[in-house]
Amino acid sequence: MMSETKLILNIWRFEPMTINNMKEKIDSLLSTEPSRWMEKALRDEANEAWLKMSSNIALRILGALQATGMSQKELATKTGVSPQQVSKLLKGNENLTLETIAKLEAALGIELIAIPESVSGSEAALSATQRQKKSASRIRETKTLLSAPQGHAAEKVHETGSGYGKKARKKVVSKEA
Repeated sequence: MMSETKLILNIWRFEPMTINNMKEKIDSLLSTEPSRWMEKALRDEANEAWLKMSSNIALRILGALQATGMSQKELATKTGVSPQQVSKLLKGNENLTLETIAKLEAALGIELIAIPESVSGSEAALSATQRQKKSASRIRETKTLLSAPQGHAAEKVHETGSGYGKKARKKVVSKEA
């Protein structure tokens, strides 16, 4: 009969190991630091919007590097950042500053983020007023349709392209005939 400690073949060295030796080996390989995977997952979830943008920018930068044949080191030199920082940027997990984005755009000759021209206060107010007018107009139309006689409402629905207009129109026509 074998003793309680079984012999296990160490695949890496082809040496027999006891269970105690194996536990010691595993313990020596394990990190003493607690895992931070949960912290990272929560951070990624909370910052999902900018992380998505960051990864899209990283893909655009990689595409530009391939198209131009520029290396990461050359990009680092042109932008004035370290090669390690460029490497981090290309992983898509960095919260980029506008300064860094501007440097990258200048070095690569591409636009990474399109920002619309600024809108003056009166233009912004006008567009808000226009939106309110459209909304009020839709509300008036709806009230008119709801208060109109059945035939008129059915014709109006048909004019707007609703699939119910044809059926409603046929009913109105058949009632009138």
